[in-house]
Amino acid sequence: MVFSDIVMKTCNTKARIYSVLVFCCGLFVLYYWNWQYYNQPVEQTNRGSLKTGLLYLKEEILCSGSIHNSSTAADAKMSYIYPIHNTTYILGDLIHVRIDLFDGSGNRKLSGGDVLRVWMEDKKTSASVSGVASDHNNGSYSVAFRAVWSGKATIKAFLATRREEIVLLYKLYQIYSSLWSIHAVFKGENITERPRCFTRPNTRAQTHWCNLTQENDGFPWYCMKSKNTLTNCDMWIETFSATNIHYELNNSTENTILSWSATNATQGIFRRTVPVVIKDSKLTSKLTSTPIACNRLAPHLTWQRKAPNGFFYNNKWSSLLCNDTLPRTVDAYRHCLKGRTLWLHGDSTSMQFHIRLRSILNLTSHARGHTPVTDTDSTYNFSLSWHAHELPFYHGSQHYPRSTNQAQHIMMDRLPNTTKDIVVLYMYVHFTLVHPDVFRRHIRRLVPSAKNLLARAPNVTIAVRGPHAYFRARRGMLSYWGILYADIWHQEFASLWDKIIYLDFWDLTMAKPSKNFHPHVNTVKQMVHNMMSLLCFRT
Repeated sequence: MVFSDIVMKTCNTKARIYSVLVFCCGLFVLYYWNWQYYNQPVEQTNRGSLKTGLLYLKEEILCSGSIHNSSTAADAKMSYIYPIHNTTYILGDLIHVRIDLFDGSGNRKLSGGDVLRVWMEDKKTSASVSGVASDHNNGSYSVAFRAVWSGKATIKAFLATRREEIVLLYKLYQIYSSLWSIHAVFKGENITERPRCFTRPNTRAQTHWCNLTQENDGFPWYCMKSKNTLTNCDMWIETFSATNIHYELNNSTENTILSWSATNATQGIFRRTVPVVIKDSKLTSKLTSTPIACNRLAPHLTWQRKAPNGFFYNNKWSSLLCNDTLPRTVDAYRHCLKGRTLWLHGDSTSMQFHIRLRSILNLTSHARGHTPVTDTDSTYNFSLSWHAHELPFYHGSQHYPRSTNQAQHIMMDRLPNTTKDIVVLYMYVHFTLVHPDVFRRHIRRLVPSAKNLLARAPNVTIAVRGPHAYFRARRGMLSYWGILYADIWHQEFASLWDKIIYLDFWDLTMAKPSKNFHPHVNTVKQMVHNMMSLLCFRT
């Protein structure tokens, strides 16, 4: 039983829920840290990389509803970033900086839990690389970079998520199930109803529910049942969503905290930066990757978390995990895909991959919003397929038929034993609006289908696309959860690391920051090629 189910079962009456919230008010929320990395220095590995030390507040937060003072929250404009030792380094060195957080009144923060994104860039060479930040749980952070190119560079920091946001969002997940609203359209003769739907029945609502779990490919899905006796649950025909939902917040402070996620991202960028100089070493201007070709890299090595796993130079992504031997040409991509379908199911950020590949391959587009699409090149005998994943999926105001959404395990189960297709499993952005346990449930269901497909179809290629980082997008939609979701992918797929490729784009999107959850088209171009270099012509 997942944690959220336990919470709701023990608080299954309105009175109990309110008593828990009242009891928790004024108490500091108990955090469970990822102690594996807590307060440890960044270590150098035998491959010259850094162990990632990303921290997050784990799922097992016992209660929510604490009252916060937003004026004591961390403020990027008042916080400091500065070098620990010096500002001149040799290519390949570790660069160390420190960050001290202050609130808006200039008072030093004395606790941890805020999430920082730090990167180093050189606009002259269009170079950039992400850093690894370690939280000391006292308002200070140590950050380490690998000096991967020579020349001048500037280190920048972004206050990605304040811990007050996470506590509040977790509270809303438990009470409302979702930060935005999804509606079903029930339609019959002279009757149209548009009730809200949830990943679990809302015990606070005095209403009956349509259990549409079976219709959602086996994933829990409940819609409020109309009081109209002429309406029944079989009338569900369409889905749409809205970005707004009415929250019963305790005070104006909570409303202020909730608004942070929609604040202009530039307000979270530190005013202060750290300039550094990196000198050449052995007459080379940048670090090179290992000699192992990307398509020969053992799958389990793609699941190892070492940072940075690459960097940008001349606006091109240079992998440090493997040697990219795939030409960036139409012919190379066509030859890779010949006789195959590349399945890119998921959300609009996987549709970006579909669109980018379609452009490279000169395919005629048949895409219409979130409607499933398969684009086929009959001359070169390959296809690109996109399909929206199962609910929760926020379609926006446009109405889509039920057939629009389909679970990725259904797609895998339908592939024949003779398939040579490439399957890229991906879920992320839409799940940032619901409780993390929902994401884990959906990822866990992919595992048996992936195992079965690998066992019966020896020529299939399967990859998992991990989360990407972005600044801020819309109310409540934070890439903070990507840190946790990457862990969930690793944990649930641990038994398949030796058979499935993990596409890790966290460092890539940290090095080239994206303000929106949709990465810039040039960033997508690099992500797509990195994916193709790992998946094409595997031996």
